[in-house]
Amino acid sequence: MIKKIFLSLLVFMFFFKVGEAASPAEVTDVRFSYGSGTVRVVLDITKEVEFKEFYAENPSRLVIDIKNSVLNSAAKKEIELQSTAAKKFRIAQFDPSTVRLVIETMADIKAFVLPGGPAGHRLVVDVGNAAFVENPELNAKKIDDKKSEDKKDGKKVEDKKSKDKKDDKKVEDKKSKDKKDNKKVDDKKSKDKKSDKKNKSRSDEEHFQDVDKDLNRITGLKGKIVAIDPGHGGNDAGAIGPAGTMEKSVTLRVALELEDMLKEEGATVLLTRRTDKTVDEQGSAASDIEELQARCDIANEAEADIFVSIHADSFTNPASSGTTGYYYSGDETGDSYDLADCIRRNLCEQLGTPSRGTQPCNFYVVRHTTMPATLIELAFISNPDEEEILSSREGVFKAARGIFDGIEDYFG
Repeated sequence: MIKKIFLSLLVFMFFFKVGEAASPAEVTDVRFSYGSGTVRVVLDITKEVEFKEFYAENPSRLVIDIKNSVLNSAAKKEIELQSTAAKKFRIAQFDPSTVRLVIETMADIKAFVLPGGPAGHRLVVDVGNAAFVENPELNAKKIDDKKSEDKKDGKKVEDKKSKDKKDDKKVEDKKSKDKKDNKKVDDKKSKDKKSDKKNKSRSDEEHFQDVDKDLNRITGLKGKIVAIDPGHGGNDAGAIGPAGTMEKSVTLRVALELEDMLKEEGATVLLTRRTDKTVDEQGSAASDIEELQARCDIANEAEADIFVSIHADSFTNPASSGTTGYYYSGDETGDSYDLADCIRRNLCEQLGTPSRGTQPCNFYVVRHTTMPATLIELAFISNPDEEEILSSREGVFKAARGIFDGIEDYFG
């Protein structure tokens, strides 16, 4: 009997530990402060975490991935810094189990975890080459004291210079004459210097435009109107997988997840449907053309910036697999191709599916919309492995994330 109780306790402790380890840490807040030539970024986290750091180029930035973690929606997403050590930092949910912190910097960093913060633990990232002193007033006082000391030393130097000036009046007169004689040379140097400064300013501006383009990936959708069309619905189930997963359900789940991501970044989102129904007011009595036109009308009347129709592919051969991006073959601007290609590439990266390319088509919804438009086949619902991905919570999130990243790439 005692042996059975002991074994039961061991089993209980094992499952308790497993459940505890599986629960993700939550990043609840992000704070920063300035030191002497440094910036300190502090993330409040509910439990101890593991993290990976690496640098990326063009532009130079530090990336820290926090494993097994989620980002609280109230945490700040992007902050501009007033420091030579770093320009900006931003934080986002990179995938369902990873929070990513990006700091625009070329300086050295030191990252470490401290226990016992406001939320339980803190991930501290010190950016810059100088020792961090989290006291701006103290730093300012040291600078003022140094300036005062330099001023006293400077006065002695100035007194000596004044005496030297009197003794060297003849030399100064000669220098004055030389300056007049060499005015043309000085003017040319001044002109060249202004030109160099102008070119450097333009170069810096172009560089920071590239930096902003990268850092604004999270907030670059503000003001955009995005029309999302979950394919099928109502009496039209679309394709059905071998395990019974319906295309109309997958497309709606992905669309609703995508809507949240887009709205969080400031976009206006139009869904042609947000429940399991037909779009045309006639319901099941509507013809196929009337149903498809109703979807186009929603985007056209709102003058949406882009239109994305979400579908899942199907074929008689269950081995068929992969992701395809379609665009209207008559779009001479190339914008629809760019949109389809950006989304297709990011979907393949997120879902791990083979690419079936970005292909021209004559589908009704991309032909009768007045803005750049694409029809995306997420994966093959007729393929058992890909059906399993599309029916899972993680798969739906990754599909939405892939489309979201593709839209950001397109507008970026």
